[in-house]
Order: sequence, then structure tokens, then C-alpha cells
Amino acid sequence: MQSRYSTTKNLYEMRGTPEYTPNTKPAVFISYKRDPDRNTALQCVDIFRNTPGLYYWFDEEQTLDRNGEFDIALCIEEGLDASSALLGIIGDQTFKSSWVPYEIGGARGRQRFNKYFKETPLPDKPHPLIAHLILDSSVKNDSPDFVKLGTPLQCLCEVLDWAKYIAKILKQPTPISLNETDQIRKDTGINAIYEKNVEFFSK
Repeated sequence: MQSRYSTTKNLYEMRGTPEYTPNTKPAVFISYKRDPDRNTALQCVDIFRNTPGLYYWFDEEQTLDRNGEFDIALCIEEGLDASSALLGIIGDQTFKSSWVPYEIGGARGRQRFNKYFKETPLPDKPHPLIAHLILDSSVKNDSPDFVKLGTPLQCLCEVLDWAKYIAKILKQPTPISLNETDQIRKDTGINAIYEKNVEFFSK
């Protein structure tokens, strides 16, 4: 399917080209509830599009020609298989959708096979390549606990910092240790964002 964003670096536009191989490009899967949070998702698309070397998977460019929920689920599975990271956009209507928990859970389950790390990230720690943009402070009390398994972000400027952070991880030529990942967190400022936001969401 031809994207309506003709200049994007969308991963699925590369199908059929010599350089396309699933799960080898540093793509971010964007998970969100379409009706209330579409504009925010589009702003995140712009951030990922303009982060050097970073690709993304966005449902509007992939599922519009699919018929029925089964076909949509297959398309989502393809996107999750081909993505290395996930950004979940969490608003006050998010969990009225069954798709967002499905996507976040699918991404989390795949992370144990992620080729970018020498060891598997601890299951009770936020995964370096999963983040959640929390759109409203009131959401923190209504969100399922699995949201805590991602790095919490509170604004688009933090999404930009996270994009730069994961790009550094995904550009590594060989798998890195979690200690090296922690150093990248510090170097990119994500560590300070994480500590601030974890404290906020634990209140």
C-alpha cells in the first residue's frame, strides 16, 4: 500500500526492495486509540520521521485496505514482528480499545528475542525500547500496571529525547549490554526523564 506520506521512511514501503529485511531496521511501533489521540500519534510520526536512521510503523498507513478485524490483527502482527521498539500513547480513552493492550503485550513478549541486547532485560524493569506517552496526569491512576513496564513520558519533547535515545541503541553494530544501555540513558538525558516521571506516576 502506498503511504499518503510520500517522503516518509516507513518500514513497509521498503517491501520488495533489496534493503528490506524484517526486524533489521530500527522501527518504532506506534500504539494508540485512533479517535481521541490521532493528532498526537501524527506528531509522534513526525518526530520519528525526522530522527536520523529511525523508522516507524503507523496503522493508518498499513491497515486502511484491510477487511475485518482478523485482517487488521494480521497486519498488526506483521508490524510488531518488524519493529524493534514501541511507543504506547495513553489517554483517558485508551483502554476502551482492545487493540492497544494487544499491541503493547505483543511488543513486550517479543522483546525477549530482541537482537540488540547481550542479555534479556529484566521482566520487572522498564524495557529500554518500550515507552508510554501519558497524555493526562489523571490517567496514571486508571492505567493497568503493565504500563509501568515502559519508560513513562509526559510530553512530545520527551518523546523526541526518547527517539534519539533508542536510535543510539538501535544503531549499535553489535548487541550491547544493559550497562552500556544505562550509559546511553545518562548520555541522552533519558535517565533524568525516567527518574522524574517514575516518581510522578508512583504518587
